[in-house]
Amino acid sequence: MPGSTIAGRLERLPWTSFHSKLIVLLALGEFFELYDLFVGGFVTVPVSHYYGISLASSIYYVVAMMFLGAFVGAIIFTLIGDVWGRRAALLFNLVLMSVAYLATPFAPNPLVLGILRFIAGLGVGPEALIVIDIMTSEFFPARFRGKALAIAYTIAWTAPIVVAALAYVLVPHVYYGLYGWQWLFIIGGLGIILVIPFRFLIPESPRWLEVHGREREAESIVSRIEEVARREKGELPEPVPVEVVRSERVHLGELFSPEYRSRTIMLWIFEFVQTGVYYGFASLAPAVLFTKGFTIVRTLQYSFMIYTSYFLSSVISIYVIDSVRFDRKWQVALVALLMGIDGLAFGFSVTPVQVVVTGFIFGLLSNIFSNAFHQYGAELYPTRIRAFADGVQYSLSRLGNYVWLTVLPIVLTMYGAVPMYVIVFILAVVVFLDVGILGPRASQITLERLSK
Repeated sequence: MPGSTIAGRLERLPWTSFHSKLIVLLALGEFFELYDLFVGGFVTVPVSHYYGISLASSIYYVVAMMFLGAFVGAIIFTLIGDVWGRRAALLFNLVLMSVAYLATPFAPNPLVLGILRFIAGLGVGPEALIVIDIMTSEFFPARFRGKALAIAYTIAWTAPIVVAALAYVLVPHVYYGLYGWQWLFIIGGLGIILVIPFRFLIPESPRWLEVHGREREAESIVSRIEEVARREKGELPEPVPVEVVRSERVHLGELFSPEYRSRTIMLWIFEFVQTGVYYGFASLAPAVLFTKGFTIVRTLQYSFMIYTSYFLSSVISIYVIDSVRFDRKWQVALVALLMGIDGLAFGFSVTPVQVVVTGFIFGLLSNIFSNAFHQYGAELYPTRIRAFADGVQYSLSRLGNYVWLTVLPIVLTMYGAVPMYVIVFILAVVVFLDVGILGPRASQITLERLSK
C-alpha cells in the first residue's frame, strides 16, 4: 500500500476476532501479575507466624522485596523491549516468575524468602507495562485502544477473586504437609508455566518493527490483520495519515526536551506517589483487618467480599475509559482523590459492615483509576521511545511500591490504621494536583499525534 504507514493502516482497522484473541492472550499473563500483587496480602500474616517474625517484617520480605525486584525488572525488560522487541520481553519475564514462585514455599528462612520474592519481582516488573499497556497502545486504533486495555485488564482482574477464594480455602489449613500459604505460591507457579506457551502466539508489535526499519516483517503482520478485517467486516477505509519517526538511540535527557518535559515531570511524580494510594489498600487490606482485631478467618471472608469490587470496577472502566467528557486525565486525578478520602473512612471503620462497605467502595474506584493511568502513561510518548520512557516512569512506581510498602506497614503496626491512611490521603492529594495541573488530555486522540 504505497505511501501509507503501518501505523496509519492500524488506525483505520475495525475491531475483529484478531483483536479479541490478542486481548485474551495479553490478559493471561497479566492475570498472574495481579495474582502476585494480591497473594502477598493474604500470606503476610501466616508467613509471620511460620518464620516467627513481626507482621511489618513479613510484609517487607513478601511484598516490598517483590516490588524492589519489579523496579529492577521494569528497567531491564523495557530496555529488552526497545532493543530486541516487545515479544522477547514477554517470553523471558514469565520464566523468572514461575521459577521463583515454585521455589518460594520452600525458603528455609525469611532472607531466602525475600530473595526469591525479589526474583519473582524481576518477572512481574514489566508484565503490565509491556504486555497490556504498550501492546494495546500499539495494536489498537485510538478510537477504542482505551476500551481494549480496559477489557484486557477486566479479564485479568478475576485474579483477586481467585486468590481470595483460594486463600479462604487453603490458608487456615495444612494439606499434604504444606501450609495453605505455600500452596498459594505453588498453584501460581504451575499456572504461570501453563501460560508460557501461549506467549508464542502473540505477534511482534508492527509499530515497533516499523520505527526500527523492519518494514517487511511489519507488513506481513499487518497484512494478516487486514485480511481478517476484510473477511469479517468487508472493504477497509483508506489508511489514516500518520507521521512515523524512525527509531534512534534514546537518551534520558530527551525525556526532558521541551516537547516532553512537563509530562515527564508529571508522570515521574505521579508514578512514585500513586503506589502508596493504590497498594496502601490493595496489598495491605488483609493485614489492616488483622490489626483491627478480626480473626484470620474473618479477615479472609471480608477480603473476599471486598476484592470482588476490583473486577466490577474494571468492568465499569470499559464504558468510561475512552470518554471525551470524562477524559482519562480526570479519571486518574479525580478518582485518586476519591480513593484517598475513602481510604480514610476505611481506616476509621470498626464494625464489619463499615469495613466491607468502605473497602468495597475503594476497590470500586481503584480500577477506574488503574486502567486509566495504565493507558495514560503508555500513550504520552512516541513509539520510538515509548517502552524506554514508559519503562523509566513505570519503574519509579515499582520503587514507590518498595518505599511505601516498607514505610506504611511500620506506621500500621506502630500507630494503627488511621495514621497510615492519613498518609495515603496526603499522597492522593499530591496525585490530584500533579495530574490535574500538568497532565494533558488524552481520550480518543491518535497515538502519534498525542505523543508528539
